[in-house]
Order: sequence, then C-alpha cells, then structure tokens
Amino acid sequence: MSDTTMPARDIWSRTVNIVKDRVVHMSLWQTLENAVGITLEGDTFVVGLPSRIINQASLLATSEHRNAIEKALASVLGRAVRLRVIEGECLADWENLKRREQRVRAMRDAAYDRTQQRAAVAQSWDEVLEGVARAWSACDLRALPQTKARYIRAMVSIIDEAVTRLCPQGVDETSERLIAKVIDRVATNADVPATVVALELEHVQKSDT
Repeated sequence: MSDTTMPARDIWSRTVNIVKDRVVHMSLWQTLENAVGITLEGDTFVVGLPSRIINQASLLATSEHRNAIEKALASVLGRAVRLRVIEGECLADWENLKRREQRVRAMRDAAYDRTQQRAAVAQSWDEVLEGVARAWSACDLRALPQTKARYIRAMVSIIDEAVTRLCPQGVDETSERLIAKVIDRVATNADVPATVVALELEHVQKSDT
C-alpha cells in the first residue's frame, strides 16, 4: 500500500537504512546520510545534497546504486518512483530549480519554433526557385532579348508576391539571402547581372507602396 502522507525526510531515512542493509559501500553510505529527502512529487522522489558535497551526487547516479535506492524507495512507498538528486536542502531549492528549468524549456521551445519557421520559409523559397526554373524551361525562343525581358518582368512579380506572402513581418537577414538566391537564378537564366533583376524588383516594390 502506498504511503504518500509520510514526510519526505522520514521516507528518505527509511530508504537509507534499507540501502545500507543491501549495499556495502562506505562512501555511498556517507552520501546517503548527508542527503535530505525533500519531496515526493508524482512519481519522482526528490533528494537534495548540500552545495559543498554536490559532487558526491555521482555516487547516487550509478546504475547499480540508483537501482538499489529506487528499489528501497519502492519498498517504503509501496510503488515505483524515480530518484531525482538536486543541489539544495529544502523544498524552496526544488521549486527554484523547477522555475529555472521551466525558463530553459521555454527558451528552448522558442528557439525551436524560430528554427522551424526559418526552415519553413527556406522550403517555401526553394519552391519559388523551382517555379523560376520551370518558368524558364517553358519559355520559347529563350535566346531572344525580348523573351528574357518578359521572363524577368514575370519573375520579379513572382518574387514580389513571395516576399509579401513569406515575410509578413518584414524582411530579415535570412530572407534577404533567400531572395538574393532567387534573384541570382533569374539573372543566370536571363543572362543579365543580378543587379538588373534586383533593380527591377525594387522598382516593383516601390510601385506597390
């Protein structure tokens, strides 16, 4: 039967006694005795070590010792739990750690979202590149200057539309590089300097405002 009403310190004291009966390891015993039972939260039992001996946490983390401790905890609590060792000696230390970890997760998730957004934009610009290539392949009489001029004008309109669609918050450095990549492709196809295509795009964008 699970005993979740027992204070964490008592749970840990009983657990330490069980482990000492099962594992003969003086350094481990010392670390267990210096550790503090802080709280049982869900399926996690949190144990704290003072800052001065936090390096001894590795003794509790080896697979053999962790397994012995978690089995002893299960004997005391009547159910399986996971051991979590932190630097600290009280519940406030655990709450502070959770807040720090939550902030780190939030920052990591935000960074992941930004990476995903950049990847999505890059993929969309790749689609624009493919469209530019297909449009050139579909052109007849590609050697004629007027064909190239019509191609440039059409592609500039496509680039302008893509900028509006893919960069609703404005063009950042990454987007500028992706746009330049499309401009270079159009310029190569039409056999003109990339600056010519860029100037045409700038002209179209100014006329849009």
